[in-house]
Amino acid sequence: MSDPSDGRLQVVLGFLSLFVTIGGAVLIFSSKPLIVRLFPYPSEAEISTLLLFTLKETGGFALMLAVMVFFAARDPVRNVAIIDALTVGLCILAVTPLVSLRMLEIQSIYPGHLVWARSVIRLALAALLYYLRPRETQWKLAGDF
Repeated sequence: MSDPSDGRLQVVLGFLSLFVTIGGAVLIFSSKPLIVRLFPYPSEAEISTLLLFTLKETGGFALMLAVMVFFAARDPVRNVAIIDALTVGLCILAVTPLVSLRMLEIQSIYPGHLVWARSVIRLALAALLYYLRPRETQWKLAGDF
């Protein structure tokens, strides 16, 4: 019998997969005018071909992540390793901007409160995934033993 929290986890992972898919598609199909609108205060000269290429590669990784999260949403009990990896990845993504904020003094590019808000949201999502992740179940023998 499945745990009721598995249904909630499936919904959370489904929405996360949808949002990551949309973000990855936007990055893949973006052009220079769209990037100027998406990033806060870039000049036209800062958006190079290399940046566009890197954003498209990042969009490919985002779509790869979206597929993995989608498969984990279909059967969270069997794919608990994907959920654990996603939780740890969100924790790492929450900490790295804060380290950069302290070391590089990037307040002139991004306001500090936005960096902190993104980190808090990522940590909250990681905590939600950890709370909803399937716990250990009793092993069952395969076959008629």
